[in-house]
Amino acid sequence: MKYIKLLLISILTFFVLFTLIGLLFPSTIKSVRAVVVNKKHHEVLAELNQSGNWVKWYPFFALPADAAVRNGVGGTVIFSNDQKELQLSNWKTDSNGISFSIKAWNGIEATEQLLALPINDDSTQTQLVWNESEHLKWYPWERFRGLLLESTKGIYLDSSLYRFKVYFEAIK
Repeated sequence: MKYIKLLLISILTFFVLFTLIGLLFPSTIKSVRAVVVNKKHHEVLAELNQSGNWVKWYPFFALPADAAVRNGVGGTVIFSNDQKELQLSNWKTDSNGISFSIKAWNGIEATEQLLALPINDDSTQTQLVWNESEHLKWYPWERFRGLLLESTKGIYLDSSLYRFKVYFEAIK
């Protein structure tokens, strides 16, 4: 009984300590990446608004086993591939870009913003900026996961932007 009590107190102490250390880490992960696309601002924005074309450049569809894009309830766009789904909701478009929320198959939700910014008034180049932020829960494993996730999200966004650039500059 004495050892069980010591074990339970030790586990509780480590959990509390782990949680307090986790609370020192940021509660939001923010990643921003950019690429210059050799097309006009309005063309880039129009292409981004075509969610059906995302299959051609979005890394989620890199190996399109059974890739599909369909419309869900309330204006939600659902990407599915290999029995996994991404749900895009809260889709808003303005003159500079689009913003939306992504909810992954594992329940993680992130706020995304794709900005298509003209480099200058008469330019045929557009700077495409992808801004992603994810709010982490207070759980210690979430906060530690955030430390690892920050660098991998940057790689994913870079890959997305580069694939869009290559795809979009090749058409038209």
